[in-house]
Order: sequence, then structure tokens, then C-alpha cells
Amino acid sequence: MAHRLLDDALVRARFLCILSALALGACGGDVDNPRGGDGAIPARDASVSDGGTPTQDDDAGTPGCEAAPPARALAFDGTDDAASMGVARPLGLARFTVEAWVRRDGPGVAAGTGVGGVQVVPIAGKGRGEDDGSNVDCNYAFGFVGDVLGADFEDMATGANHPVVGRTRVTPGEWHHVAVTYDGTTWRLYLDGALDGSARANATPRADSIQHFGIGTALDSMGRAAGRLHGAVSELRVWDRARTAEEIASARFERVATGEGLVGRWALDGDAADAIGDLDATITGATFVETGPVLDRGLPPTITGTIPSDDLAVTGNSVELSVGATDPEGDALDVTFHLRALGEEDGFTVVVLPDTQYYTVDDRNLERFFYDQTQWIVDNHDAYDIRAVIHNGDLVNNGDSQVFQWRVADRAMTTLEGALPGMPDGMPYGVAVGNHDLSVVSQVGPATRYNEFFGVERFEGRAYYGGHYGSTNDEHWFTFSAGGMDFVVVDMKFDPEPDAAVLAWARRVLETHPDHFGIVNAHYILNSAGNFGPQGQAIYNALRSVRNLHLMTCGHISAESRRNDTFEGHRIDSMLADYQSRENGGSGFMRIWEFSPAEGELTVRTYSPTLDRWETDANSEFTLRVPLRGAGGVFEEVARAERGASPATATIEGLEPGRVYEWYATVRDCDHTVRTPVSRFTTTP
Repeated sequence: MAHRLLDDALVRARFLCILSALALGACGGDVDNPRGGDGAIPARDASVSDGGTPTQDDDAGTPGCEAAPPARALAFDGTDDAASMGVARPLGLARFTVEAWVRRDGPGVAAGTGVGGVQVVPIAGKGRGEDDGSNVDCNYAFGFVGDVLGADFEDMATGANHPVVGRTRVTPGEWHHVAVTYDGTTWRLYLDGALDGSARANATPRADSIQHFGIGTALDSMGRAAGRLHGAVSELRVWDRARTAEEIASARFERVATGEGLVGRWALDGDAADAIGDLDATITGATFVETGPVLDRGLPPTITGTIPSDDLAVTGNSVELSVGATDPEGDALDVTFHLRALGEEDGFTVVVLPDTQYYTVDDRNLERFFYDQTQWIVDNHDAYDIRAVIHNGDLVNNGDSQVFQWRVADRAMTTLEGALPGMPDGMPYGVAVGNHDLSVVSQVGPATRYNEFFGVERFEGRAYYGGHYGSTNDEHWFTFSAGGMDFVVVDMKFDPEPDAAVLAWARRVLETHPDHFGIVNAHYILNSAGNFGPQGQAIYNALRSVRNLHLMTCGHISAESRRNDTFEGHRIDSMLADYQSRENGGSGFMRIWEFSPAEGELTVRTYSPTLDRWETDANSEFTLRVPLRGAGGVFEEVARAERGASPATATIEGLEPGRVYEWYATVRDCDHTVRTPVSRFTTTP
């Protein structure tokens, strides 16, 4: 069906729900915890949300609040929904602003913007990767790159790509105002009215592109779609100039139907009569929903402070929580306090498998050690709350030459792939290609047999699999969650002189998942003395400034060693564990990483399932400090402050001695809900 949709609306603030979390699903009350029975909210060290929009019935029962009118949006299923404007020549621009309200409900499907570009889940744009150096280049693409905003264009001169990516995770399930501008030299990305990234391009976008303009998908010059948004869009506007930061921030909660340079606007509210610029949208599959952002209802509350300060030690069995907040329209505010205690029950585990190469060799009868390792993981996934498995590489011993060895490795790792409670795709895992997994052992090059058995096809479709570099699975990444906290693991192939492009790819994976705890897994990082090997040094040099990279793990050298390095105040711990030179090729010893959110610690232990034996020397069992804010059980509503009180306070009784607690508060006016960051305090023993 065709809709004339140029809009007269825009903006509103990031819908930080009462419970802001990855995969939260709903606002208010307890929520499901990805670990199982309990709910959880990620405790992020981010600044407080600057605004949010409730669902339409959230005003019910709030004294003095006038019900907001229905707010609609266009929802996309992430599979085959789209809206297209055709070639839309008025939207072919060399300078521009694209802005909208968007809610991301799932990962969606990414589309490439061309060689040297990015993989972007489309929000809106004019084109995608098709060809270089002609009018079928991409004029501009705007959407999500990983968990952050991203944009790209191809230039008039050569068709070269000029991407930009943001820095802040766009939380799913929540409405956000997003914008991108290009002024002829510099990209700027905005999230909820704040600058979130910039890049100098010094090039002219392909404004004469005949590629089609699309919403929720990216279209080529024939109107063929690639990439799909899973979420909803409202108040999409396109300008023929780069709007200023002040213009974007000040108008984001208002409907804007006219203005200097406004060349396209789609309210996406189902009103086909609302049109500017004589551009029709043909909607395929997407549906209008009444869960859009609330606009023209003022600004959200501003939080001015919280007490107690983070990490305070509290004496006694009670604490007074306090939140200061103001409302721009002078509305009385409702403040609700949420609390959880952290303890041993919040711990979780990751298992690291060192080199398994000798277990796979024919006629040695050592296969049981490999089989026992993965079977133990499955049998104990609940007791240890095992969330993922990392294989350090050297699955096999003789590269491509011995198919028998690959069949042993295949059988062992297949054990992890059966559905488990809460893990329909099986245990998340990844493998770093070792030098013995290469087609010719230790000769950097193809890993043909590895890709035959552990290639992209094996992992595609599994929710935890993130993607790969190039056309093979030699380098890839995966994610997993534990108690509301997210992790990303980048698996890198053995290569003493890694390509700059591979290192840049690894960096991009980590940077586009800024709220994930980052781990790099490569076959050879450290030697037995704890010094970096050539590849380890190259990886560290390239990634040391990535603030969410915390751990690196490797095998290759039959030894145990570790080191820590600090760059500009940011610490990265690196660990080597490999037992292949011991009796029976290692006797099944593997690493068990036990994470404790309450203590902010990772305890590393060493165990053989076949021998049922622990190693407890100082090299085999030790504890590291790691940042684990965000993992834990359910937050419970514990108090509501008197409406309109400033500051809003609540006294919480019955605290247990020697416990770690986390809390946050939601602050609501008639139309918006914001929340404080999660803070932590500890009661004295």
C-alpha cells in the first residue's frame, strides 16, 4: 500500500524504561533474567538517561496527569518489512541531516555499504553497497553498527567509503532520538540530543545516486532490499543541511512540520494525509502500532543527585536513599526505589579449553579426555552456571592431513551444541584457529579443513554467533550474557604478523559493543615467562585503548603464565594455559573461570574431568580484579517516596551485615520516566 507520509513531528527522548536493560522486554516490576528464574537490570556506569517515554496506559492512576494522546509508529519485523520512496531525487544530498525516533526490538539484519564501509542495520537512508565510481554508489546510510549508531556514504571522486560509528550502546526496547549530520567535511552522530561520535571525511557524497530511499531497509538502484530493522520508527525527517547540535537537542521532543531545509518528513503515524515534499512511501509488511514516542508533552525530569555515593560503606542495618530531581514543567514527580543484594548465588562460570591437539591423534586412544571435557561442561552447566566456552585453538594436531582428527574434534564440540535450559542454540562457544589447525601446520595461510568442520555455516543462525572477518570463519566473534551482563569474545587466528585490517576489525567489534565485557581469544599471546609473543604484542598495541577489553586468553606454549598491563588507567589481564606436553597430552586439564559480581573478582581454577583432579598451585589457581557491574539477580521495588517531595527519600530497613547491595530509582512525571545509574553500597560486617 502507498502512503503519503511526510511528517510533522519528531523528537522525543530516549525511552529509558522503568527497568533499563538489555532484552528487558517490559517496563516496571520484575523482569526475566536471562539466567533463568530471576529478573535483572544491567547496572551500567553510564550517565543517567536524559528522558524517556512511557506506554500510553502508564498515566493511569497518576493524580493530576492528563492522558497523553495515542502515539503511533511504524514497526518492522526484521525479516521482510520495509518502506520505500523510490529514487526520491529531492533526497539526494551532499549535505544533510537525518533524524528520527527509533526503538530497536532485536538485532535485525545488517547490509553492507561497500568495500571499506560498514555493516549497518538500516534505520533510513539512500542506498547501500552496489558499485564504485558511478551513480549507483550509496548517497548515505544510517542505522546500527553492532550496538551503536553508524553511518556511511560513498564519494563522488572514486566511490570510496567514509564511515562513522558512535560510542554509546543504544539500549534495546526503548525509544531513542537519533540523528546524523554531514556538513561537507565532518560527520556527527547524536543520541538523545548528545553528540555521540564524529569523523572527518573531507569528501562529497554521491548526491546524484539513483539508489532508492528506504526506511527499515537499505535499497540499491533497482529497489532491491538488503538489511532489515527489527523495531519501530517514528518522526523521520531529512534536511538538506547539517543541523546544529542545539537545533537537534532543543527540538527532539517536539513535532516539527516546517523549517529551513526540511526536504522530507514522515510522521509514520498512519495518517496518509500528512505530507511534505510530495514523496510517497510504499510500505511492505510493516505495521502501525500505538506504542510510539510521546511528543509535544514537555521535557523529562532532570536528576540532580543521589545519596549515598557509589561504593559507600554503610554502618548498621538500615540506609537512607535520596534522589534529587526537577521537572522543567513543574510537574510533581513520583520516585520509586529499587534494590538488590549481591552474593554467591550471582556468580557464573566460563570454561576455557586449552590445546586439545594430542587428544585427536589416531592410535593414541586419548579422545576420551576431549570428550570428557565437553560432556562435563554440559553435565555441570547448571551447577556451575556455565555461560560460555572458549577454545584456545589447536583443535587438532596435523592440519588438513588427518580427517580422523577433525572428526574427533567435531564430535567433542558437537556435545556443546544441543539445546540447554535458557540456551536453545546450545552452549555459546568460539575457537581460535591454532597453528596446528592451519592447512599446512604453522604456515600462515588457509585453514581449509577447519572451515569445512567449523566454518561459518556451522554457526550461522545461532543467536550467540556475531559474525566473521572476510569470507571464512578464521576470525569471528560471539556474545553471551550472565545475570544481565553482556560479554563479547573475539577469536583470532594464529598469525605472528597479523594484518592491520584484521586488527582494525577486532577493534571495531569491541567498540561497537561498548557495554559488553570484552575478551580476546588468540592461540599465541604469551610465552612461558609471561612475555608477549609477536602476535600478542601486536594485538595488545592495537587494542589497549579499547576501554571494554578486559581479558586476553591463549594456549600454544605448554605452560601457565599471566601478566597485566595498564594503559591510561585501563587494565588488561592476559593468561596462558596449555598442558599438551604433560602426560596423555594434557590429561584433560582445562581452565574454569569463576566470576563473582559481588566481589568484582574472577577466580581462575584448573581441573581435569577425566581425573577428577584440581590443580591448586599459584599458577593454576588465582584471583583477578575485574569490572562486573551489571551482573546480578532481580531488583525489587522497596519504597516509593511521597509524591512531589524534593529530595525524595526512603529509609530501607533490615539490611544484612557484610553484604553488597545495588540500587537505583525511577523518576516519573506525567509522560516521561528516567532512572538513575545503578549505585552500590556495602554494609559493614
